[in-house]
Amino acid sequence: MFALVVQTILLIAIAFILGCVIGCLLHRMFGSSQEETQDASASAAPAVGVGAVAASAAVIPAAPVSQPVVKKAPVVPTPPKPVVPQAPAEPAKVAKPAPIAQAPAKKSAAPKKSTSKAAAAKPGKRVASAAKAAPAAAATPDNLKMIKGIGPQNEGRLNALGINSFAQIASWKKKDQAHYGDVLAFPGRIEREDWVGQAKVLTKGGATQFSKRVKSGAVESSSGKAVKADLGSEPKNLLSAPKGGKADNLTLIDGVGNAIERKMFKLGIHHFDQVAKLTKAELAWLGNAVGFPGRPERENWKGEAKILAAGGTTEHAKKVERGQIKTSRKS
Repeated sequence: MFALVVQTILLIAIAFILGCVIGCLLHRMFGSSQEETQDASASAAPAVGVGAVAASAAVIPAAPVSQPVVKKAPVVPTPPKPVVPQAPAEPAKVAKPAPIAQAPAKKSAAPKKSTSKAAAAKPGKRVASAAKAAPAAAATPDNLKMIKGIGPQNEGRLNALGINSFAQIASWKKKDQAHYGDVLAFPGRIEREDWVGQAKVLTKGGATQFSKRVKSGAVESSSGKAVKADLGSEPKNLLSAPKGGKADNLTLIDGVGNAIERKMFKLGIHHFDQVAKLTKAELAWLGNAVGFPGRPERENWKGEAKILAAGGTTEHAKKVERGQIKTSRKS
């Protein structure tokens, strides 16, 4: 840019100098010719005047008035005005069009989460529900009596519920322990005796102090195997609700406290006459159901229930009514 400006100034200077030189030359040429013409005119004028005097003496012509010769100044060409180079104008900035305001895009509704864990699982990963599923019953049942707290009756009852392996018990969570504790009618016992912890050791092929004693034959209550007769059969006279809306005071039966009475109510036994009509197999079922196998037979629940159903009383019932049995309630 600077070089362009310098070049322009030099061209203007050269043009100016040439103009001056040419003007001087023209002045010399045209100025000398004009002077010669004026001199010739001045010398011819007196000759004319002398001839006139000789021709007519009477008339004396007036002397010619000489006019001053005005010399015209030579025309000097006006040099062109120097062109001052101007910086090229910056191109006008084109204002960017304002962005068109767009309505915010509505968020697409998030897809509902599938309730199936299998649908939410990532490819290549094992489905969580399948990984946590309880093991199935074993083709060859384990000896559950190796676990402290499980005797022949409880083993039989668990087998009847589809539980016949250490792995199944080892997989129980807190809710499972509570469930089976309620089903076996001794809530809290599974946790207290740590069936799950024992089962985990046995599942891996290990041994506990109790299982060693069972193998050596030192635990008599863990010998043998429950048979169907030991498990009993469900009574046929169970009720969904007490007759007349009021149940009998079953705690008047010896061996039935408030806790066992509530279990009997849940099972559908609300009256003395129901207990009085139970068969041997049904009494065995009742003992297992309330968590005390053999107690109904040992403490003669059926015989006492017959007396109470007929309106009679027993020594135990009298103590209960007098408030001497803290675990039972007055009628």
